[in-house]
Amino acid sequence: MQEPSQTYILSEISQTITFGRCIGALLQQTDLVLLSGGLGAGKTHLTKGIIAGMGSSDTVTSPTYIFINEYRLASRGVAFHVDLYRVEDSRELASIGLDDALMGHGACIIEWPERDPMLKNMPHLAITLTVQSDHTRLVTMQSHGPRATTLMAAINARWQNGAHA
Repeated sequence: MQEPSQTYILSEISQTITFGRCIGALLQQTDLVLLSGGLGAGKTHLTKGIIAGMGSSDTVTSPTYIFINEYRLASRGVAFHVDLYRVEDSRELASIGLDDALMGHGACIIEWPERDPMLKNMPHLAITLTVQSDHTRLVTMQSHGPRATTLMAAINARWQNGAHA
């Protein structure tokens, strides 16, 4: 069965961040978001918006060298931002604390999820960013599980009703 999907064209970095805010406003502590796309596709910019939309005023940076950043949220606990780009094998996955981040104590946003094949078996919202031009990104969302389907519908409704204005 084909999982539900939705696509968007985002035309500036600021619009990518705004789209992330739309997502973050709807995330719950147990949500898992997997972000795919090449280098420079906008995964970290999208995460900046997600974390801001969840209520954090922290500066969001890519955790490429430390693997996991944890952000305190004003009223919703924590959010985890994981970057698996530098992970080379499953032994490294066990040592970076990914299992702790996935325990449901906070929403978890993971860049480069293909580095851990087990993630695709978990319920999640998959977001792929594809560079169309210097300023334009194609964003494809695909739901994997009932919560992700509900979340994707809510994101679409919020975005269509002017969350990006």
